[in-house]
This record gives sequence, structure tokens and C-alpha cells, in this order.
Amino acid sequence: MTHIICFGDSITRGENDSDKGGWADRLKAHCMKLFLKTRKDEICVFNMGIGGETTEGLVKRFANEFNTRLLKDGNNIVTLAYGANDIALLNGKNAVSLEKFRDNLNLCIEHALKHNATVYLINILPVIEDDNNIKKRLLKDILRYNDILLSIAQKQDIHFIDVHSKFDIVKENLLTYDGVHPNAEGHEKAFNLIKEAIFSKSQLTT
Repeated sequence: MTHIICFGDSITRGENDSDKGGWADRLKAHCMKLFLKTRKDEICVFNMGIGGETTEGLVKRFANEFNTRLLKDGNNIVTLAYGANDIALLNGKNAVSLEKFRDNLNLCIEHALKHNATVYLINILPVIEDDNNIKKRLLKDILRYNDILLSIAQKQDIHFIDVHSKFDIVKENLLTYDGVHPNAEGHEKAFNLIKEAIFSKSQLTT
């Protein structure tokens, strides 16, 4: 058996996808169909996304929620998709500083690795900078924080999933009115990118 535990914010939770509830729930449905078809190698997906959460909130809950869903005899996979709220501007400053963002994620990653989990770090999607976004999230900040995410993945020797570059060219077609959250098509694209990365690197059968 395999557990895939998806930690993240409202994008992981599936906000604004009225079709299928977001990329993580699409992954859950996909794995459910696989098991019903083969009746072996069950993969359980846990959507641990919380709207508005930053890595500050993640640190407070990660160990307890990870440990609760940890398989003692099986494969454990963790996905971490954070940054959209950490970069949000509050009084001219990012909600969570670049240094604190890095430290928070490293703490969680180290805890997961200590329990022999496979970790996937997912970078931050692009945004549309317009009046709907209210300039609370800037592309230049996304690039800075994404550089940190790549650096963390390399130093911790964990998997890195680049969704940003796959969205960037056609983001107007993949994001909703707020310029931040993916629409149903965007969630489908994210699901396919994340599923492909996890299944190809974890030796899971699609």
C-alpha cells in the first residue's frame, strides 16, 4: 500500500475547481480507479490543503498530521505545495520572509525524510498581475521563492516538480478571475504534471 499525503494551501485544497475539486482530488480519484480496476497495490491520497495557509501554519501541524497518516509498513509519499500565501504582501512585506519560508520547509522535509518518506516539492504557479489580484502577489517574488524551492530540493536531494514554467506561457487560460487560483483546466494540467512526476519516479503503476 502507498499513502500520498498532499500538504498545501487553497490550490491544493481545490478552490475554484467546481468540476472535480482540484488537482489533489483528481489524483485521489485516479488512484481509486486504479485500485478498483486491479484490486492490488492500493494508493490512498490525502488532501491536506488548507485555504490561506502559509509555511508558518504548515510547521505547526505537519508532524502530527504526517505521523497520523504514516504507514508503518508501506510506501509514504509527501507533496509540499507552498508559497502563494507566503509571498502575499502585507504592509509592503511578504507574509513570510524568504529565510523563514526556507527554514519552515526544511523542518518539515527533514521530519518526513527521517521517517523514510519520499518528498516532492512543487513550485509556485505564476499569477496575473492586475486589479483583481490587487497586486498582493508579484511575479518577481514568485521567482525569488521558486529559486529557494529549487535550492531546497537540490540540497535535501528530494524531487522537484516544476508546474510554474508549464503554466507561465498560457496562464491566462488556466487561472480564474482572481489571477491566482487555477480553473478546472488549470487543475487538470497540474494534476497531470504532478501525477506523471510521482508515478514515474516512485515506480507506481498507472
